[in-house]
Amino acid sequence: MGRSHRADIDALRAIAVVIVVLFHLRITGFEAGFAGVDIFFVISGYLITGQILRDVTAQRFSLSDFYLRRARRILPALIVTIAASFAVGWLFLSPEAMRQLAKEATHGLLSIANVQYWREASDYFAPSADQLALLHLWSLSLEIQFYALAPLVLMWVGRSRHVFSAIAAIGLISFAAAAVWLPRDAEAVFFLTPFRVFEFGLGALAIPLEARLASLPRVRSIAAACGAAVLFGSLLVIGRYQAYAGLAALLPCIAAVIIIAANVPAPLLTSEPVRAVGRVSYSLYLVHWPVIFFIRFIFGDAAETAAGLGLQCVLMTAFTALMYALVEQPLRRLPWPRWSQAAGFATTLLVCAALTHATFLADGVVSRLPPDQLALFRLQGFGLNKCSRTIGRLCAFGDLEGTRGVELLGDSFVQQYVAALDTTLKARGMIGHVSTMSGCPTLAGLTAQGPRAQVCAELRDSELPRIQQSQADFVVIGQAWQHYLDLGDGPEAQTHNAAVAEDLAETIRLLDRPGRHFLVIGGQVRPVSCGFDQLRMLPGPLWHAPAKPCAPVPKGEAIAANQIIDAVLSEAIRPFAKVELLRPSEVYCDQDCPVVEHGVWLFQDAGHFTVAGAQRMGERARTIFARVLSDD
Repeated sequence: MGRSHRADIDALRAIAVVIVVLFHLRITGFEAGFAGVDIFFVISGYLITGQILRDVTAQRFSLSDFYLRRARRILPALIVTIAASFAVGWLFLSPEAMRQLAKEATHGLLSIANVQYWREASDYFAPSADQLALLHLWSLSLEIQFYALAPLVLMWVGRSRHVFSAIAAIGLISFAAAAVWLPRDAEAVFFLTPFRVFEFGLGALAIPLEARLASLPRVRSIAAACGAAVLFGSLLVIGRYQAYAGLAALLPCIAAVIIIAANVPAPLLTSEPVRAVGRVSYSLYLVHWPVIFFIRFIFGDAAETAAGLGLQCVLMTAFTALMYALVEQPLRRLPWPRWSQAAGFATTLLVCAALTHATFLADGVVSRLPPDQLALFRLQGFGLNKCSRTIGRLCAFGDLEGTRGVELLGDSFVQQYVAALDTTLKARGMIGHVSTMSGCPTLAGLTAQGPRAQVCAELRDSELPRIQQSQADFVVIGQAWQHYLDLGDGPEAQTHNAAVAEDLAETIRLLDRPGRHFLVIGGQVRPVSCGFDQLRMLPGPLWHAPAKPCAPVPKGEAIAANQIIDAVLSEAIRPFAKVELLRPSEVYCDQDCPVVEHGVWLFQDAGHFTVAGAQRMGERARTIFARVLSDD
């Protein structure tokens, strides 16, 4: 029997895929299911390294043959999964969600999905895991990247007596890099290949350990039992450490190495049902997350019931069987010549990637929506979506031929006022501008923290001079003040808030000139107790269960939540004659502050207006806007 079909390895595959599926189904007790992917990496490291080293030693290794075998093993089922997910998304998803799926599909086809998710993880409006239909492809992209690099490294060191010492050294460097980099960028450690190499390396090191244990049957039995105990024991305790990425799965990985090296099949774990799951583990892994994603999207809370979970399991089983029998197995034994196989795979990938990327460029193909759904979709987009023209990262709105201008300065909390001001500016023949970059403080002296600090500083240092030199007579300043002010009431909070107030005052002084007026937007209404399901809030071509509406925020509660913010801003602008403060919690609300009105969402999350919400704000603040925009 081939090494790839060893009973113990099939059992490990079954364990790995089952705990991943149960983890994604949110079954209590399987919080450590994230480690299933790490176990797969260990298995791949063992199998691929062993295969390459045997062929290199026998001087029969062919790089083209290796890559073609990997392509036959991976690509057919991957392409079918992406195509099927894309087709279902086309029928059900909103244009915004379809655009995201198209981007995921393109990167999945090009085997760089892990890079995409890492780059987007720090974006201010990054979608959550539940909003990503192909999120699970990050691990497959990472594994393909390992397949691309491993033979090149092993061809270089494969003939050396110290090949496993080199592998151990590379693994130690990878592990150390992950440990050092984790506090700086946990998403990079989770998603990127260099920080996961040590798991493949651990699998490779099972090869010399297996050779040493081969002549020690009693030791092998004890090792196998210990490995199983460590594996299942660690899965009971590491669930709370998911934030530590692959480092948290070190114990299950070591346990998998011991089990593989011992090569002692346990009767229970290597029974035929378990091995059957192991054999179809690749197909099951591919289909499980799209099933979960679309069932949750279409049926909402009903997907979390016993019947909903049962339906998901039935669909996973059926699609796995079909994928394995009709795609995975037949296409692993293609009778075509090598060149035609390579050309066929390359052509299919490029054509599919071109189609998915075209859908991304077409913004998810808005024309898929019927007219009534299209109107609702546009109302429930972010307020910044009312941009009439975007050049680089600069949005223009209002009357694009206007001779007078309005500049918006700040993060997404001011960007949403594009929809609030657009109609007013058009009526007055005025043009507005705002940067489209979100999540950055843009006041003089105020800096962001974390991985976005540098890019935010660059934005601030470009926006302030741009607005300073602008001919616009009106400047609107808004920020997510709750992120930059201390909402406590102690002396430290007062000192901190006084510094932020001075940053605002300094910004106004920097941008001030004769005839220029300023509007500072105070604390935003924030329905923080609402659970926003952004994916299901937006309409799609076919029916899906709507997101649960949220209760309005009592006006008194909204005013109280922003009391410190508005007080600090009011004090900061007191010395300036041409600066006014807009208090959203007082202007937007009646008896309360609606979150949903007549079936239309006014907020897209706990702080950002939709177009509909921003337009409501614009209507209610009309007299304030008129006063600020007056030439007087």
